Amino acid sequence: MTKSNGMLDRRQVVGLLGGVSLAGLGVRPTFAQTAGDIPIGMVLPFTGATGPYGPDMKKSADLVVKTINDAGGILGGRKIQLFIEDSETSATTSVTATRKLLDVNKVEVVGGFWGSPEALASKPLILAANKVQMVSASADSITDDSKGLVYRFQARSSQWGPAVAKLVTELKLKKVSVLAQQNPFVISMIEPFKDALAKLNGTIVDVVIYNPNQPSYRAEVEKAFGSEPDGVFCASLLTDFVAIAKEAFRGGYKSKIVALGTGADADGAFIKSVPNEVSEGIHHIQPGPPLQSESYKKFVKEMGAPEGTVFLFAGNTHDQVCVTALAMEHAKSQDSAVWSKSVREVCNPPGEEVDDIVKALAMVRAGKKINFVGAGATVDFNDRGDQLNRSFVHQVIHDGKNQIVDIIS
Repeated sequence: MTKSNGMLDRRQVVGLLGGVSLAGLGVRPTFAQTAGDIPIGMVLPFTGATGPYGPDMKKSADLVVKTINDAGGILGGRKIQLFIEDSETSATTSVTATRKLLDVNKVEVVGGFWGSPEALASKPLILAANKVQMVSASADSITDDSKGLVYRFQARSSQWGPAVAKLVTELKLKKVSVLAQQNPFVISMIEPFKDALAKLNGTIVDVVIYNPNQPSYRAEVEKAFGSEPDGVFCASLLTDFVAIAKEAFRGGYKSKIVALGTGADADGAFIKSVPNEVSEGIHHIQPGPPLQSESYKKFVKEMGAPEGTVFLFAGNTHDQVCVTALAMEHAKSQDSAVWSKSVREVCNPPGEEVDDIVKALAMVRAGKKINFVGAGATVDFNDRGDQLNRSFVHQVIHDGKNQIVDIIS
């Protein structure tokens, strides 16, 4: 279903979504709201460099909305209505999509937001409307000055850096170059990576920053790989990493590649976009769900996937819907300024752990203190709205397949 560069076009997306029209963004048709419906929105990627992530993120959100509505809804039987817009992996498009969700669909929360540029560009609109923003994006600044209305269902970029440093150390790579895309998500992880690697007795040989969507990355690859470091940390997204990996292979460089999963995985899109000899032996890392937890195993089953399937981001949109519903039920209100204050009340300890959304809603209605456990993470939050207790999945590509190596805290 992917083109040779790993991107999805709009015709392919229609196929992925079972023929649903994308008219007007229309990842789903926008029907008139039924009186009493509670509208919530998401901006998800279906096209562009991060397009491979969107379909599963949409599917998980749709499934949990149906589960809640089939069980009677929230706030005395009101149904949740989910509106989804395509980010097109574009900050500009995301702003337009967010404005539509706020002004036309009158949503109380705008969730999704896989990419940091998209989340940061849309944030001022959401805060100006006093609505809640929920993101699966990492740039540290997303939760700055958030008025208590922004919640991150992902690790901060500055947490990625130390995790990559641990991986580099595990692989016994002492001298490392950095090859990084210029964007807020990537840039904010570089200094924490350098600091953590220094504490682990590693050495940074060079840091090469490049702009996205270049016609060629040959000069940057030559600079990063040319000094023959033990490894090169490629902090890239899918489309540029496809080009970089091919260029490194053509150049015959022997340095071990350690990449972000945003480039070297993309839900399997990378290994479909390059020959096996190009991807062989590339290690990559990104935040992942608690793979061995009962909540995650149950989520995989609900998604209709084989046991052991790794959904890196689909659990985040599942959790965003659950947390929204639980916080509204706890606050007895759909007013964002009110229910946003209940997020930590239903997610953080103390309280009885529960991962079933229908059971959790019943417990909240009964006045019980709960500690909701999500599919993507434990969904505990600090005062900034940053998610706590994230783990990272370390994988290596062998024979054209991703293989899990270990989990890095």
